[in-house]
Amino acid sequence: MLRMTLAGVNHKKTPIEVREKLAYPKEHLDEVIRNLSSRDGILECMVLSTCNRVEIITITTGNNPDHSFFLDFLKTTHPSLAQVNIAPYLYHLTGEDAVRHFFEVTSSLDSMVVGEPQITGQVKEAFERAKTLGYTGLFLNQLFQRAISTSKRVRTETAISHLPVSISYAACQLARKIFQTMDDKNVLLLGGGDMAQLTARHMKKMGVRSLTLMTRDSHKGMALASEYEATYRPFHEIEDALADSDMIVCSTGAEHYLVTTEIAERSLAKRGRRSMFMIDIAVPRNIDPEVARLGNLFLYNVDDLKAVVESNQKEREFEAHAAGAIISEELQSFARWQENRSSVPLIQALKNHTEKIRQSEIERFQGTLASLPPEAREKIEILTKSLLNKILHPAYQTIRHSPGSEEIWEWTMKCYGLPENALETPSPEKTPVNSPVSNPIPFLKGESPA
Repeated sequence: MLRMTLAGVNHKKTPIEVREKLAYPKEHLDEVIRNLSSRDGILECMVLSTCNRVEIITITTGNNPDHSFFLDFLKTTHPSLAQVNIAPYLYHLTGEDAVRHFFEVTSSLDSMVVGEPQITGQVKEAFERAKTLGYTGLFLNQLFQRAISTSKRVRTETAISHLPVSISYAACQLARKIFQTMDDKNVLLLGGGDMAQLTARHMKKMGVRSLTLMTRDSHKGMALASEYEATYRPFHEIEDALADSDMIVCSTGAEHYLVTTEIAERSLAKRGRRSMFMIDIAVPRNIDPEVARLGNLFLYNVDDLKAVVESNQKEREFEAHAAGAIISEELQSFARWQENRSSVPLIQALKNHTEKIRQSEIERFQGTLASLPPEAREKIEILTKSLLNKILHPAYQTIRHSPGSEEIWEWTMKCYGLPENALETPSPEKTPVNSPVSNPIPFLKGESPA
């Protein structure tokens, strides 16, 4: 039987200081997934890494990977965590609990901002990455399709996404609380991703005096600046851009601090020590937390935004109860599919195994059979296949009528001598390694993604 396990950390009980150390940079995710897939017993897998969570999903036929398996994997792929105790933060779910959680995450019921739309796209991206690498199969493909379908139902059948609440929106609401009015404020936006673009839209609606965009990709930055009627400035002008800005919102995929205390100090001096507000919604953080120690500089991070969205969250959480009923319906549907399909791999494995035995016996008597006319050899083929099917028919029926039965699976495996890996369908891309660290991920050689 295929078994699902999901383990990870999220915003609910893991502080940003730990989450940013566990986040996987996009450019290294392929190697991370290959590393995971190479571990014993893993048939299918995917990794979801966002600013609010890192979740690892595995599909196996043997025992579920335990809590220590995922602790070891996270520490192996993050050497900087060697001295950090992440065990208290790590949740570990199996079976129905794991499926339910995945549906809730995809439907944005487990997000910091319930109902925010970004997570569905992030799940799609994580799945497509694993699928492209060849590490998804029957189970994960079906799980993903049903999770997306569930997410659509939640959005169309409830009012959970009607209130304009997101981390980007929360950042803009915080800006309004700080300044009361934005029509005389200059805002600098670092980044050009989805979160940054949402922030740009909200800022324009709030009527900011000027909006400046700064991205590492100059072509994309100039295109976005044109779209949002903003000014584009290259990154090498960051000190002057900071000095010209009353508020800075940072949301990039950089793995290091873009705004250091030195840069912030010089920018403050250039603006005559006038107050500067910074909101860092990136994970890993892009603004050194130490800048908050500077006079007249006020820094907020993604966790600080929780209080900003609480009022609208209450209404969304009410809708989440209705969404919970949808999740339960879809969960039952998936369970029925799993029961119906759970017998297929075992039956197919039994067919393959016994057919190999039949062919082996035919080859053993090939010398004798060669002297027979073609018509006789063909009849022997038909006869042996027919005998095999008649002998195995009661086993097939028993398996079909007992989907998911551990006893039936174990009895069939032992009775017919099926090898332990008979149910595995290895991916052509899957290359075993001698140990989890024999092919180190590039950023693991002493470099931290944070």
